[in-house]
Amino acid sequence: MPSSALISESGGLLWHAKALLRHRGLWSDFNNRVERFLSDWQVELEFGEGQRPDGLILLGPSGGWCLPTQGFLESFSEVIAVDPDPAARAIFQRRFRPKTQAAGDTPSSPKPTWVPSTFERVLPALLTRHSNHAVLFCNVLGQLRYQDEKSLERIEFELGQIKLMLAGRHWASFHDRISGETASADLHELEFFSAEPVTTQTLAKRVARTGEWLDHLTERVLPDHTPRRFMAWPISRERTHWIEAGWVGRQT
Repeated sequence: MPSSALISESGGLLWHAKALLRHRGLWSDFNNRVERFLSDWQVELEFGEGQRPDGLILLGPSGGWCLPTQGFLESFSEVIAVDPDPAARAIFQRRFRPKTQAAGDTPSSPKPTWVPSTFERVLPALLTRHSNHAVLFCNVLGQLRYQDEKSLERIEFELGQIKLMLAGRHWASFHDRISGETASADLHELEFFSAEPVTTQTLAKRVARTGEWLDHLTERVLPDHTPRRFMAWPISRERTHWIEAGWVGRQT
């Protein structure tokens, strides 16, 4: 394993050690909100208009620390997980190991197929090969602002093009919108809903008291007419991220 994988703040062993310590404590409220979001999307996929997806393409799930370990992935006949972090695969597959009803029975949930790559490299091919799979971006899009080889304007433009690539397909995303020091956050509400887009400036006025807040350039990820919810994620005791979550139907 490359040494960078051992010390990265957003992947590798350092990240997973922090996630192991936090996912049942500091992150538990946020994880419960993500689980409710995914449960609501699951109902929409099951009973909404159009054909139900055959499978699910997970993009950037890492070790699955923010995903429910029961009740969600089992509802898909095939799960494909895409993540470049070399440390994430074993952790994810252990956390989402297929369950069996009894010794010797066929597993009741699919074993995820792992693709060790960034989603930008493989998503077009996966979309072509799996035309009836839904897509879920797992808190990954807000990390794309940290690409040194691209300008922020270019990154924001490319994020805004994702919805065009996925037109005619069921897809969902929960992603960073802004982040800042917890001491500067206004946390009197930990979740709120909106039927229309919320600009970065409006969001900051609502959830931040003072201080500088980082724009993760994801304001235009979701189509304008998409209902969305916002959730506070205390990634550490010092910093809080505000996450936007929404889904888009096949006919949208």
